[in-house]
Amino acid sequence: MKPLPPATDAATARPDAVVRTTDAEDGLITPVCSIFRRFLKRQNLRFTTERALILEAVMSKPDVFEADELYAEVRSAVPEGRPGGDKPTTVSRATIYRTLKHLLEAGIIREVLIDSGKAHYAMSFGGRPTGHLVCVETDRIIAFPTERLDDLMRDICAEHGFTPVSHRLVVYGVSPEASATDPT
Repeated sequence: MKPLPPATDAATARPDAVVRTTDAEDGLITPVCSIFRRFLKRQNLRFTTERALILEAVMSKPDVFEADELYAEVRSAVPEGRPGGDKPTTVSRATIYRTLKHLLEAGIIREVLIDSGKAHYAMSFGGRPTGHLVCVETDRIIAFPTERLDDLMRDICAEHGFTPVSHRLVVYGVSPEASATDPT
């Protein structure tokens, strides 16, 4: 896991360092940071330093992640205090979960349904559709592209008169690493 970049103040978060997407409202290419700021403003919420840190951590994730993993990563990246003697920045588990909820509502991340025990998330922007291999022994998750399945999905939908809206593919199995450690 790569470390987070140095913490930035919410007012100086780098919008050029974020994934760019098309904002449905105006059709312009807009940084994800701006989309999140607008969403928060419509909710009468502030774009705080803590939310900026969490957004930056989420955007650094190349694939699926869990809230607890994000919490541990953000906590280890939070500086002891801000320049100028301000009070220390703290990111609680509750702040992580609330911010993830806001990111979901803003459409920046999506929930990836892999198991009923834990919620998993992934960026909604900037990626191609993926399926997931889940090792039932180690809980390891591997993403794989699903482009080859798109034609098959469309054919099956057409055969049954369905209009596809979305789909997901999760394959549960035992990874080679888990098989190698299994004594049977």
